Amino acid sequence: METFANWIALAETEAARLAVERVADCVGKQGPRRAINPLFLYGPSGSGKSHLVSALLAEVTQRSPNLQVALVAAGDFEALVLSEDPPAVWGGIEGGRKALRQADVLILEDVQHLSARVEETFVHLIDRRLARGQQLVFTALVGPAQLSHLPTRVTSRLGSGLVVGLGALSPEGRRTFLQECAKRRGLQVEEEILAWLAEHLTGSARQLQGAVARLAELIRLAGRTLSVQTLAEHFRVEEAANRPTVERIVQRVGHYFQIEPQQLQARSRRRGALLPRQIGMYLARQLTELSLQQIGAYFGGRDHSTVLHACRKVERALAHDVHLSGAVRQLHADLA
Repeated sequence: METFANWIALAETEAARLAVERVADCVGKQGPRRAINPLFLYGPSGSGKSHLVSALLAEVTQRSPNLQVALVAAGDFEALVLSEDPPAVWGGIEGGRKALRQADVLILEDVQHLSARVEETFVHLIDRRLARGQQLVFTALVGPAQLSHLPTRVTSRLGSGLVVGLGALSPEGRRTFLQECAKRRGLQVEEEILAWLAEHLTGSARQLQGAVARLAELIRLAGRTLSVQTLAEHFRVEEAANRPTVERIVQRVGHYFQIEPQQLQARSRRRGALLPRQIGMYLARQLTELSLQQIGAYFGGRDHSTVLHACRKVERALAHDVHLSGAVRQLHADLA
């Protein structure tokens, strides 16, 4: 079971952990602490959102067994609202809708999958729960401001409380995480091995956990510790997959801004694709060794002056646009 006790403390995720623990305190009525409602957690897959909400549920049910708690995926929420075969665990449509209304703590995961079809029901549900002081927690891959496919009435309510991002791990954060995972397995690993993994495996915490499990098995089979050279050979595929390429940049930027990657490569100057395309060019220049001409060719056959203009425009915007700066830092950390 995921709990606060087995959470690995890291600078990139500390704010989110503190926020969730505060929610647990408020729901459990431990101390005169100001409520956080709603709480919105966002971050890339594997950054720890599900661990934290599972820990919240475990803590709340342990402290107050009589409280009703509900953890609902966005797809299941839509099925309940639209009467489209909700999971049997809810005991039918009416049972599921009753849980949404009455749960003392309602956690709605992956709200990026919500559609505008549930706008009215969603807004009414949120307003009624907040008026009653019932706790709400949302999770998503991106913050409310990036959920541009949803009506403003929805995104404004999603972001009306505390919004906390779980950032991608820095090399130092990855090293700390790997050290703790190895320690909990009772695995003796040289610092140079951990340093190599932290530098070359830039994936999520979940992927790093998998890397430690694989490392433990390799050491067991070899009957001895591994050299860095041997380790690199075993993790050659993962290392190559994590290198920043223009293809990965386009995929990640498109996913972040909820836009098809092909639109970033199109000749079209459609307004919704302009800024994401410029950010993609900026990141390609920062993270790859491609020339301006090569970057321009990939982004719809544009010339080097267009790429240079895009990079300068993004750099200027970073100095005064907090939301854009946060988005670019997040994307850079995910890809680096």
